[in-house]
Amino acid sequence: MSTPSGYDAAALWAILTETVQALPMYKFHKRYVERSILPEKPQISAKEMALLMGIPLGEAVIILEELRPTPKGQVVTGLGAKPSAAKSLLDYSSG
Repeated sequence: MSTPSGYDAAALWAILTETVQALPMYKFHKRYVERSILPEKPQISAKEMALLMGIPLGEAVIILEELRPTPKGQVVTGLGAKPSAAKSLLDYSSG
């Protein structure tokens, strides 16, 4: 994926991750999802979670990527690394 601004998908993912993690309520939202939402609804979509909690879709995507286990054989390098090159942000809005 190439964008007119010159950022590739990995750079955009890193920017999204950094931005979301800087949100004042991010840590609290992540803890709430981990303790309350995922045990009740482990397959919740990012879109559904964003609507349920009243948070931005980008925040929901990052929280779910950080809390859901990484599939076997998949390597995640660094905090800003996108766990799956096959996924796009549109994959998280279904559901």
